Amino acid sequence: MGKRARLPTLMESRPFPIMLNTPHITDFPRTGSPEEQLRFLLRYAILAPSSHNSQPWLWQIEGDEVTLRADFKRAMPNLDPNHRELIMSCGAALQHLCLAIRAFGYAALVHTLPDRSQPDLLARVRLSAPRPATANDELLFRFITKRHTHRGHFEDKPLPCELLNALQQQCEFEGAALHFAQTSEDRDSIVGLVERGDLIQNRDPGSRRDIADWIAPTENRPDGIPASALGLGDLMGHIAPLAQRYLDRGEVIAARDKKIASNAPVLAVLSTSEDTPQGWLAAGQALGRLLLRARAEGVWASFFSQPIQVNEPWFQLRHMTGVHHFPQLVFRLGYADPVAATPRRSVDEVTTVVPIGEPIEA
Repeated sequence: MGKRARLPTLMESRPFPIMLNTPHITDFPRTGSPEEQLRFLLRYAILAPSSHNSQPWLWQIEGDEVTLRADFKRAMPNLDPNHRELIMSCGAALQHLCLAIRAFGYAALVHTLPDRSQPDLLARVRLSAPRPATANDELLFRFITKRHTHRGHFEDKPLPCELLNALQQQCEFEGAALHFAQTSEDRDSIVGLVERGDLIQNRDPGSRRDIADWIAPTENRPDGIPASALGLGDLMGHIAPLAQRYLDRGEVIAARDKKIASNAPVLAVLSTSEDTPQGWLAAGQALGRLLLRARAEGVWASFFSQPIQVNEPWFQLRHMTGVHHFPQLVFRLGYADPVAATPRRSVDEVTTVVPIGEPIEA
């Protein structure tokens, strides 16, 4: 259904918005130490999507191994009490790291949840023997620096069936499933659940506080969602966190999100077979893959967390996708003009180096 555009080579540049301090492949320290190489590769990991751009990951390098830990200080206690979204965000970062490792010609030996007594310890990744990257890995890696969430208007243009099938295959590779709202009934149901979730969330002061904490009035903050990304000017950008925190604006927000969801070319639900930290980590890894595959075809995405964060819509959504699947994320896909990327904390801010032989911090 749609002609596939020629994909750029790894060395080509394209007119996409690029984040500050975006890594360039020619800077990879090919002859450097494993620590130097891992520190460089983490520059791709930190470009992963995260809930409210909270970037809830911490990395520890020891020799040729890097440990991924969840930063629970960045949790949303009311909206994400079980840390599901937080762990999914870390899963996407883990996917970015592994893709970067393989794209530079190494194998990534990954051990997820290696110690269940440490709930923040999500994965250990070791650089291994040189190994050629697959064509799929190279394709996905190519778009890490060109992917970010698009909260603006999407064109009224259908996505090719071939691409939708490819996105499902990327999710299946990580043991996750991708359900598309194929019928008008399914679309109306999802839109209604988004609207219902907004209304319920905004009645709760704790939920409003969680959201307000991650609205950044200015672009000088290295995390959170800049007010400009929400379409707000300087004045409203400073007012927005206060309004979100203290006022029930559920009717306004629900109407806005209903319009955005209704006009989306594609509405999708990402799900897993288990609703556990392992399942959430897999969902994040699948999300990392599918978003990069979508960007390879010029497609953007943005997310609706409300139907997952609120119990009532979540149960309805689970019934829609099948009783054996646990919904983890609702999102939209579509074509649009490029927009600016959200800020990122630097690798130095989220990484520590452990001298070889010393115990890794618990």
